Amino acid sequence: MDSADSDLKTRNDESSEQLLAALKAEKEELEATLNTEQMQTVQLKEEIAQAETRNSELTKELQAVRGQLAAEQSRCFKLEVDVAELRQKLQSLDALEKEVDLLRRQMAASEQAALDAKQRQNSGGMWGWLVGTSPDKSES
Repeated sequence: MDSADSDLKTRNDESSEQLLAALKAEKEELEATLNTEQMQTVQLKEEIAQAETRNSELTKELQAVRGQLAAEQSRCFKLEVDVAELRQKLQSLDALEKEVDLLRRQMAASEQAALDAKQRQNSGGMWGWLVGTSPDKSES
């Protein structure tokens, strides 16, 4: 029985050694996997930190651009108001120009009518010529 016990013990020892070797191999494999996962975790954390930094920079840039846009919108609105006022002034000037043109025509017509009346008054006609009255004598 000693030899059977010894064989059994040897088998148990071999089986234990194989089990121990398998467990050590599995442990080493798990540790390697754990190291790989930890390195990936560190890399992902670095990428997240970089992404957060970039996001912060882009947010600041976006706020600056929004500020510029608001300033440009305000400037554009002011310019639109200025253009509307200038259009209104231009329309007023057009109306004034038409009124001045009308007054000039009326004045020219009045002057022409006055000149025509004076010429008729100065002209004694045929009887004045026959009588011998000069147009200058009739004015006095």
